[in-house]
Amino acid sequence: MKVTFKTRLEAIDWIAKKATDEGRFELMREQLMFNQIYTGSLFLDLSKLKGEVALIDKKKRK
Repeated sequence: MKVTFKTRLEAIDWIAKKATDEGRFELMREQLMFNQIYTGSLFLDLSKLKGEVALIDKKKRK
């Protein structure tokens, strides 16, 4: 499903309403920024949205 927006504010407001948690919000916001930079359009392709967030901890555990 592709969702298009007229303004960045409209997009961020939509994302804030639809995001179930902070991780999902960040994923959608990052995709929005990527799409705007590389295509010049404000849109989200929800079919390509992965629901995973990785935390890389560089601290050595004992």
